[in-house]
Amino acid sequence: MKRLLISTLLATVLGSTAGMAAVQANSVSSGRSNDLDKYRALYNYTITAGKTASDIVGMGIAGSNDHVYVWYKDGTVSSGRSNDLDKYRQRYRYSLPTGKTPSDIVGIGIAGSNDHVYVWYKDGTVSSGTSRDLDKYRTPYNYTLPPGKSFSDIVAMGIAGSNDHVYAWYRDGKVSSGTSNNLDKYRAPYSYTLPIGTQINDIVGMGIAGSNDHVYTWFKNP
Repeated sequence: MKRLLISTLLATVLGSTAGMAAVQANSVSSGRSNDLDKYRALYNYTITAGKTASDIVGMGIAGSNDHVYVWYKDGTVSSGRSNDLDKYRQRYRYSLPTGKTPSDIVGIGIAGSNDHVYVWYKDGTVSSGTSRDLDKYRTPYNYTLPPGKSFSDIVAMGIAGSNDHVYAWYRDGKVSSGTSNNLDKYRAPYSYTLPIGTQINDIVGMGIAGSNDHVYTWFKNP
């Protein structure tokens, strides 16, 4: 009887510890623009060695093959899967437009039609390029936000694989849809929901899969 009681207590403690570990791990969900875990609840992801989730400045999903790209504060970028951020390629260098730094980035998205990488900056400009050369195709040009929104309100951005519509998620729990230079051209801000136990400030990056338009959201542990 005593042995059974001890075993039960151990199982309870171990189960609680495992549950705490799951909550504390960096996690990713899959859903829609207005319901961020509609298709898949939170599951864990790993980040490249030597980096933490707080080092991420932007993320995007390639339209051609659903590879996940991650740009870091130190000027490097990796390629992987939703749960393994450097599965396909270890970190390599990227360059920004003249006068820009990684801390100027407010959002990144990859077009479904041609894999061009779009980068939005806090000075109200956006550029287009490749994963390693962020203005290879087009130097910075101006973009507009929905009324009442500022560049600092942007949490993350993504580009739909099906039609290249640009989605921008904001800190007030709203999301809009538009073009690279007009962020609410197609749809004014509407509400979105987060997975239970997460907060908007936990989001480190978002991306929209080219294959099915599922929205992936990566969170840092609280």
